[in-house]
Amino acid sequence: MKKHLHFRFLILGLSVFLCSQSVTAQKSEVEPASKLQKIIVFTDKAMITKDASFSVKRGENTVRISGITPYLIDQSVQVSLLGQTDIAISEVTVEETFLKKTDQPAIQKLESELNIVKNQIKEGSSQLAVIRSANDFLTKVNPFPQNQKVTTVEMDAHAKYLEKSLTANFERITSIELRQTKLLMEKEALTNELENLKTDKNKSKNIVLHLLSADDKTGIKVGFTYITTQAGWSSQYEARADFKTSKIDFNYFASIWQSTGEDWMDANLEISTARPFVYGNIPDLSGWYLDVYTPRIYRSKVGEAYGQPGAPQAMMASAPLPVVNDLFKETEIKEENTSFSFVIPRKVDIISDGQPHRVSIAKANEEAKYTWFSIPKLVQNAFLKATMKNPFTFPLLSGSISVFFDQKLVGTTSVNEVILPAGELNLSLGIDEGIKIERKLQKKYTDYAGLLSKETTMYFEYLIEITNSKSKEIKMDLTDQFPVSRNEKIKVETEAPKDGDATIDEEGKILWNITLSPGGKKSIPVKFKITYPKDLTINGL
Repeated sequence: MKKHLHFRFLILGLSVFLCSQSVTAQKSEVEPASKLQKIIVFTDKAMITKDASFSVKRGENTVRISGITPYLIDQSVQVSLLGQTDIAISEVTVEETFLKKTDQPAIQKLESELNIVKNQIKEGSSQLAVIRSANDFLTKVNPFPQNQKVTTVEMDAHAKYLEKSLTANFERITSIELRQTKLLMEKEALTNELENLKTDKNKSKNIVLHLLSADDKTGIKVGFTYITTQAGWSSQYEARADFKTSKIDFNYFASIWQSTGEDWMDANLEISTARPFVYGNIPDLSGWYLDVYTPRIYRSKVGEAYGQPGAPQAMMASAPLPVVNDLFKETEIKEENTSFSFVIPRKVDIISDGQPHRVSIAKANEEAKYTWFSIPKLVQNAFLKATMKNPFTFPLLSGSISVFFDQKLVGTTSVNEVILPAGELNLSLGIDEGIKIERKLQKKYTDYAGLLSKETTMYFEYLIEITNSKSKEIKMDLTDQFPVSRNEKIKVETEAPKDGDATIDEEGKILWNITLSPGGKKSIPVKFKITYPKDLTINGL
């Protein structure tokens, strides 16, 4: 009996020892859900800020944040423990995996629409089959018994019945076939869009955190950010001109797109003009050397860029996270060291469909100067132009402009270069039919100056006529040109206009600033002669 008690105490002691050891060195794994907090969209990337809450055990803990976009740039991951001092992050890694379940509202919506279209196509095919069978029955079946004598009246009545029935059936067939064609086109469009959304839909990445904790704890909160490709934004503008008030309502929009595979729902949004990169060196200008050419043998060397298999996964831990601010009444504009950021005052939803989502950034009402301009050599019309200054405290980036005049869309143009604050922006408001412009060739002749002359002289005379049929005075910028010689043997002499009548630049462009009274008319001459050796062939005439 004592031996049995001694053995039981030994087993009990060993169990207590093993349990104490397991408590000391236990490992815990959790996979908490993450919550989207903030999106910063750059011109060709986006930075995502999320957080997650979970519990940890004493010892080593592995926290796996799953379902991250496969376009995550591994080196961009930043992690911090929010409000914790006695827990340490020992390692951060990124692993590639596959999603267990695709839960994208856009994909589900497209699949539902596609199923409806497929069912409609099947229904249409069934209707066509029924109608064609009915036509076969009508044309093949004889309604009269073989021995029955059929009168002419009965034959005519049957013929009319067949004609009416077949005509109605063929009309239904045509209508259904047209509907089927549209449904097939819609099916193809939905299928293509669905395939685009499903590209890499099963691929995913996980952010794996290895934590060390001295005690069991609950309510641990971790924040993390990462940069992803397959997202960006571009500038779009609307200019609404009001001639009566000499004002322009100018609206600045950001056209945001993303196909990361993650839907950005109920997120705080910030739009940045910065161009972040994960790594890179400042370029240096090397020496420019000349030598005798010697063929070289090139050997290919394959490098690995970030985001590709085998790329290094250097992680930055304990980096501070952006603070999620409350909603703003209007867009906050932040001037940073090398860029500008626009904090949108409301939460937004941007699904991963690759389609543009337009978000308003800023609005302004600015004074404008209205003038007319014309280049009659190219187009014999007068165009109305509005000149305004950039009304914002930040530059206007390249982007398209939709121009409205008198509440009508008159055209689209673009900002092709960065326009600094207070810089000028010119907007064409279309052709003004109330101004008539004609450019006429009055004279053109060649003077050889006798048989012994070694030179040829060509004379040109044009007349530009402008008529203002409007009931108000207008100011116009009129442009034409003189030819410019690139050879000393070719001489160009200008007769009209003179330097005092217009501005003439080195390229031969002539600019008149003219004023036309209501119902006024002006005639402007352009005269010049070209002299060159007889044996010389001239290009450009």
